[in-house]
Amino acid sequence: MKPKVLIGVSGCIAAYKTAEVVSQLVKADINVRVVMTENACRFVTPLTFAALTQQHVLTSIFPDTLTSSKEVIYPHLYPATEADAFVIVPATANIIAKLAHGMGDDIVSCSALALKPDCKRIFCPAMNAQMWSQQVVGENARKLLKLGWHQIGPEVGRMACGTYGAGRLSAPSAITEVILSSVL
Repeated sequence: MKPKVLIGVSGCIAAYKTAEVVSQLVKADINVRVVMTENACRFVTPLTFAALTQQHVLTSIFPDTLTSSKEVIYPHLYPATEADAFVIVPATANIIAKLAHGMGDDIVSCSALALKPDCKRIFCPAMNAQMWSQQVVGENARKLLKLGWHQIGPEVGRMACGTYGAGRLSAPSAITEVILSSVL
């Protein structure tokens, strides 16, 4: 059976790089599903990920139609409860804080709360260097590590905002390599 990887996309300019991660995972014969925050949809459309995965992309915790499909009725539970790995890419300061404190007010954070105990949990920080250097952001990231999450990045480099420093999303190939090693 193919490993099931759930990708959570949060709102950051680096969200466009998630498409490359998803594409590489699909090429590796991984069953990939995508959930996106409302803010993520402002950077990359769900259609991009639907085209890459050939799967419906979930963007809300509320069903938009009446059906007997468990995914439509309970989007905050499925596909999260069936995932072998859950990867937040990019992980903004906001989503890191939500995950660290057990909040579930969007499809990505609710999905994190619905994961089975043995699901691999990975987050890939991406934000402005000043944001990444904030003490509270560091504390939240360390809390996730203590809770069993694995962190990929961030890297040091030039940011979309024109600044330079730590906070740049790791390369899609590096992220994909870690995901594949965790599920294969």
